[in-house]
Amino acid sequence: MREFELLQHVFQATGKSQSVLIPPGDDMAMVQVDGVNLLAAVDQLVEARHFDISITPVHLIGRKAITRSLSDVAAMAAIPVASLGTITACPSTHDEWAAALFDAMNETADQYNCPLIGGDVAIHHETGSPMVCTVTVLAKPGLNPPLRRSGAKAGDNLYVTGALGGSVDENGLGRHLTFEPRINEALALSEILGPRLHAMIDISDGLGRDASHIAELSNVSIEIDAGSLPINHGLDWRRAMSDGEDYELCFAAEGDVPNQICQLQVTQIGRIVALSDSLKPSIIVRDGSTQIDAASLGWEHGNS
Repeated sequence: MREFELLQHVFQATGKSQSVLIPPGDDMAMVQVDGVNLLAAVDQLVEARHFDISITPVHLIGRKAITRSLSDVAAMAAIPVASLGTITACPSTHDEWAAALFDAMNETADQYNCPLIGGDVAIHHETGSPMVCTVTVLAKPGLNPPLRRSGAKAGDNLYVTGALGGSVDENGLGRHLTFEPRINEALALSEILGPRLHAMIDISDGLGRDASHIAELSNVSIEIDAGSLPINHGLDWRRAMSDGEDYELCFAAEGDVPNQICQLQVTQIGRIVALSDSLKPSIIVRDGSTQIDAASLGWEHGNS
């Protein structure tokens, strides 16, 4: 099974009701209920895929379960409202551990004004089955309409917040467990840039993969300058493009953009290019005189 092929099937088959204002395909969907717009997203945290349960403190597992979904809220420049969480646990899971996990989820949700309002617990039939934690988050639009992946225009520049690469250290720990979802930064960008902010996504699967979603849905190509990428110490541009779980923002905007937002670095890394007869939506990294197709740089379930 390939993740993105299955998702494309889901996107084509769902979200056709008149109450669905943003269908599947963005970081969050949006529905209208009695004239009120409500955004929703769901994400999973899977043992041995997103964390190593043998070495990861339980409070960081609970924290990441919530913040992964909150990063989707940031990608839409939205405001979190509430969350729901579920776990499917192994039969050998201790009650104290499970309680500590939910305590961490609840504390993290409260920290971001996104209270945990419900959920569910299930137990695997077999001992040794992986623990899965699923979080649904609800949000409301900010001052401006939610940012989508499909609005990038030829002539825009492409930007990222923060620095990229190396979110997972050699022990499986690291920044992927402690990152800050860029909710305040996204809202500030939306307020400052207004209609000049055209498209945005959070970087969870790697810049190559995630920027390619903007290219495909906006029907444009993207050129990235390898030398301009803000890279964490000791890494090269390929790691910055492919490592994933950075949870920084990648966005396309027109005109001047501040080089800091909420005291966080903002870096121009490329440009949006119109398609021609010989081009299809793509991500090209220019490393000196070399051009590399970077759309496959990143993570996709089913490719491991």
